[in-house]
Amino acid sequence: MRKKEINPELDFERISVLYENTNVSYFSIAAGVLFFGYMIDQLASIQAVYPWMIAVGIAYIPRIIISVTFSRKMKAREITFENVKPWENYFIYSSVLPFLCFSCAVFIPFEQNEFIALLYYAVIVMTLISGGILSYGTSLPTIFLFMNASMLPLIVKTFWIQEALFNALGVLLLIAYLQISRLIPRQNKLLVENIALRIENEHQSLTDPLTKLGNRRRLYLLIESLTPSSLRRKDPFSIVLLDIDNFKLFNDEFGHSAGDDLLVEVSDILKDCSRDQDLVVRYGGEEFLLVLPSTSLDSAQILVDRIRSATKAKTNITFSGGIAMHSEHLSFEQLIEKADQSLYAAKHDGKDRFVLAKP
Repeated sequence: MRKKEINPELDFERISVLYENTNVSYFSIAAGVLFFGYMIDQLASIQAVYPWMIAVGIAYIPRIIISVTFSRKMKAREITFENVKPWENYFIYSSVLPFLCFSCAVFIPFEQNEFIALLYYAVIVMTLISGGILSYGTSLPTIFLFMNASMLPLIVKTFWIQEALFNALGVLLLIAYLQISRLIPRQNKLLVENIALRIENEHQSLTDPLTKLGNRRRLYLLIESLTPSSLRRKDPFSIVLLDIDNFKLFNDEFGHSAGDDLLVEVSDILKDCSRDQDLVVRYGGEEFLLVLPSTSLDSAQILVDRIRSATKAKTNITFSGGIAMHSEHLSFEQLIEKADQSLYAAKHDGKDRFVLAKP
């Protein structure tokens, strides 16, 4: 059996949408609880209203806390592709109790008003499920949990009461349950496919088509977040600007097709030598830029030596480059200029070398 392919970026977007939509859905949940609380007061007794509403309110507190925590961590960029998956489980676990508490309303004794009360409850539940399909739609376990907790006790209650009118309502609800059960996976698939398509389109707009490295747009998107974060944490980052030596002569001798193959091979070497948190960008024709978070000049030089060794082992070309470290006194444009000046110095000094920019 083929294992399901894991896509951390898809999970990140999918779970982010789940929390974002849920924050909006709290208003509809509150409206549903208040409305049915009013109906309990009118059709049963005020003694039954407050315990039920208080129980539902208390049960939702852990989930609200988790939602707020998730939002704060997202703003602080503490949630990443690698650690986002457990947050779906946190959401599901924190939803079990409030969903069950809400469904306990069907067991309140309404006596002669039983059918009217269950009919109102059915309308509220179907309305909330319609919104829930959109709110929880990116998480299949969550939406099925919500639907089962909301509808199954109601369906059981309608069949438990041995009266034709209740049984007829139960049949209608059972048909709706089966139809919605078929609809939910399709809706989930469409939502997930739309998210995957959006991610793919974003990747294409941020990726160099030949080398599959990042392009300048992706570079500046990273810098927008990296620069303030680096300054705030006093954790500088370094960049490496490198250029293939004598690339024009290589193209003239072997042809542009061979030159493209060489660029792809070099790109693979740069990716293999880099860390997961590093960004490798095709900066120009045969120019590449590496952004190295939390990296000093000495550490950057160790990476560069690794790149040079791998390049000489796998190809017949050499690199020249400049290394510069960011500081609070430099804009990113000035940092690029310092690295470019160091690259020029490396070319001027005989190529096949790297020069450190002065702090």
